[in-house]
Amino acid sequence: MPPLFLPVLVGWCAIWSVFAGVGFLYGLRCTRGPESRRWWTGFWSMNIFWIAVDLAIVVWALLDPITEVEEFRKVLAINGGLDVAYLVTGVILATRRDPLPRGFGAAILAQGGFLLVLDAGWWLALAG
Repeated sequence: MPPLFLPVLVGWCAIWSVFAGVGFLYGLRCTRGPESRRWWTGFWSMNIFWIAVDLAIVVWALLDPITEVEEFRKVLAINGGLDVAYLVTGVILATRRDPLPRGFGAAILAQGGFLLVLDAGWWLALAG
């Protein structure tokens, strides 16, 4: 596993943890009306879920590190396919009428987009 892979993922989690904590509290207290409150609550609660998923990936990578480059590239390719599925799901949710799933969708698009860039970037970097 490349030495910078985990620090990048941990840094992403740390930054989003701060934003998600503050944002979730804002969502609960949003004075722009119940629809806006539901959107923000959905957005930040889904981000909190994805932070947990990303941290689980970090723990898994620390406990059972992949040492073979080609094996890691295979994992990244599978993850890239999953990332595309996340983005499709995010688009579907973001186009719903109810603001809660729209917030979920926006969060999935942000997190899934980051993971796609991370996975594709490392996959390409390890090609040679």
